[in-house]
Amino acid sequence: MTDSQWKRLIDHVMAVPERAYEHWNGSDGWDNDTEFGKEYGENRVSWCVIFEWDMYHDVGLDSAVPKTDNVTAFSTWARGKGAWSEYPSVGAWVNIGDGRHTEIVTGFDAEHVYTKGGNSVKAGAADNGQGNGVWSHKEPRRAERVTGYFAPRFPDGICPPTADPDDPRGGRAVVSYRAHQAPGAAAAPPFPGRQFFVLGAVSDHALLLQTWLQRGNWGPPYKVGPSRTMTALDLLKVMALQRHYGSALSPADGLTGPMTWRYAYEVANGRRAR
Repeated sequence: MTDSQWKRLIDHVMAVPERAYEHWNGSDGWDNDTEFGKEYGENRVSWCVIFEWDMYHDVGLDSAVPKTDNVTAFSTWARGKGAWSEYPSVGAWVNIGDGRHTEIVTGFDAEHVYTKGGNSVKAGAADNGQGNGVWSHKEPRRAERVTGYFAPRFPDGICPPTADPDDPRGGRAVVSYRAHQAPGAAAAPPFPGRQFFVLGAVSDHALLLQTWLQRGNWGPPYKVGPSRTMTALDLLKVMALQRHYGSALSPADGLTGPMTWRYAYEVANGRRAR
């Protein structure tokens, strides 16, 4: 059975390792230089919204959300589209502090909303006004700083778990839902960027990917073995992996993105059934 789009999204969000992603530049502090900004095409800027867009983009859900780097902008967009709610739902973008910050909702209960976000700080840490990484948090649902939620419509028409008794997407309200980190799900190395996996690219990242493809026995076999150069044979092996998992990794174009990277790793290391 194919996972719903909201479930694939949340699985992907929960698989992102929690750690600092920026670099510390002494008196200048954290520098906003991240893989998430590079993927979005706007690096070295505040990236809490950028992280959310990247998560949707990684699983092919660009059409469900606006491409913006601004909390107020997506909140205005959501209100205009009838996609704004006072209640949390899984996959929603929460507006925190009337435009100051945002994270993706990963769960809720009667009293709290659970989130995971970028340009954030580890729970309990002091940030001195700066975020530095991807971290999970727990917030009282009725806290004054929780302004509201952008609840995207998923193209497959399936509404995620929601606390909204009148969810405009047709979902039935539930008391609680909580996404949990699957054992080992976050163990894949951070995705280095698509540029390392195009035809002719040379890097240690290419060697690592090819090693996983060989272990998974994807596509035509190597005559010699993995190398640091991406060849036409490697693209065929990537396509074989993508075809096997269908919509989760579509289109099967041989181009490696974050989800293909993660699946190749998980199969090679026995963390995903083939």
